[in-house]
Amino acid sequence: MSNPDYIKMTTGLFVMLNPFVLMPVFLSLTDGMTKNQKFKVAMTTSIAVFVIMTITLFAGEYLLTFFGISVADFRIAGGLLILLMAITMARAEDEGMRYSHKEHDEARTRDTNIGVIPLAIPLMAGPAAMSVAVIDAHLCNTFTSRAILVAIVGGLSGILWVAMLLAEPIGRLLGHTGRQVLVRIMGLILLALSIDFLVLGIKQSFDLPR
Repeated sequence: MSNPDYIKMTTGLFVMLNPFVLMPVFLSLTDGMTKNQKFKVAMTTSIAVFVIMTITLFAGEYLLTFFGISVADFRIAGGLLILLMAITMARAEDEGMRYSHKEHDEARTRDTNIGVIPLAIPLMAGPAAMSVAVIDAHLCNTFTSRAILVAIVGGLSGILWVAMLLAEPIGRLLGHTGRQVLVRIMGLILLALSIDFLVLGIKQSFDLPR
């Protein structure tokens, strides 16, 4: 197996764990909270994302084996899911794809830990992000490569934490239009990633030459 492309993996995971999608939802759900409360929510979210994604990295492929699903088939399924998300991101409508407005309303009205639900899951570490993590983990079949992948997830979780703490000034700096442009650009990157997943998955499933 060839050496993993860590730059490509980091790019894909960064687009999935998208701070520009997280920030406005974080601001909406923490409206009226004190700085200390917002800090705790941000910390809880980043830790939850790291834990969920790390568990997925190590347990995801075992679950596929348990259910008799090949990595190639899962790559096709994940590619289709990511393709749908990429299309909505390219139209700057990503929030509705990641989680429902009902979940948003329930998080605001119920006494729940919003750092875990819905911010960590399904908003960030949702099915599409988990799909990317499982496929990346399959390519990292040594202890060193898997450790590097965990470190990448840890770094991206840290970026999410910083983004939430700086959500208000970043939001004012970018404005609505700036954020929409960034989301669309990331949607295009994710679209290319989804096509790569689909093509490789189809080739592996049907034993086609690469």
